[in-house]
Amino acid sequence: MSLKNYISKVLFNKNMSGNLKTFLAFIVNSKRYSSKFKKSSLDFSNNEIFAYNFKNGNKRFDTYLRTFKGDIDIFYEIFWKETYKEHLQFLVNDPKIIVDLGAHIGMTSMYLSLKYPNSKIYSVEASQENFEILKTNTKSFTNIVCLNAAAHFEDGTLKFGGDELSYNQKVSEQGILTKALSMGSIMKSYDIEKIDLLKIDIEGAEIELLSKNNSWLQKVENIVIEIHPPYDAKSLNNDIEPYNFSIKNQRKDVLFVNKSLS
Repeated sequence: MSLKNYISKVLFNKNMSGNLKTFLAFIVNSKRYSSKFKKSSLDFSNNEIFAYNFKNGNKRFDTYLRTFKGDIDIFYEIFWKETYKEHLQFLVNDPKIIVDLGAHIGMTSMYLSLKYPNSKIYSVEASQENFEILKTNTKSFTNIVCLNAAAHFEDGTLKFGGDELSYNQKVSEQGILTKALSMGSIMKSYDIEKIDLLKIDIEGAEIELLSKNNSWLQKVENIVIEIHPPYDAKSLNNDIEPYNFSIKNQRKDVLFVNKSLS
């Protein structure tokens, strides 16, 4: 890491930390995690978890992060690097209804809640372990609703899991049996008539979600998505183009798409 990035990260930690204890603990645990990650020596059986008190503007919130499961990486990705900031600039209006598919432990949902406090956010996460932390992390965010299910092209069950890093959980034969819900069922459960912003990061399951039984796309206005090989921008465009979507922005594997103006 360059000196410039190191200073930027330290200042970010200082500004986000609600107290000195959080600032010091997060700096130390970030270093503990990164040093083991670089050496490929992470002990995935170590379920150490810390509660950090963060702040953003006038909002203070406790956030639980597992030290050695990749949670710290995701926190930095969403709040420090602000992965979605550039894409969200393409929104014409602030979204009122947001659905977060692959909510993990809540980082993106919390980021969007802070950015759009008048929105209603539905956070969908398949992993039971991640989901329990998601519920805890979003407890003080009254506009976030959590759902434990895998977003799929049809209702049913599937095997989900198969990776030690918490953010790489996916549909896998090594996973555990998990409830799967179609987008139509999710929307019906919460009386959602239109989705202003749909965030998708579901580790490859976007292939079937967007290519099969996808008429629900008629009710979506904007999508920010992370795609995973073999699914690429061309595949995405082929699936969404029939519903008048087009790709507006792409940075590496994260894309923003919305409906073309008539």
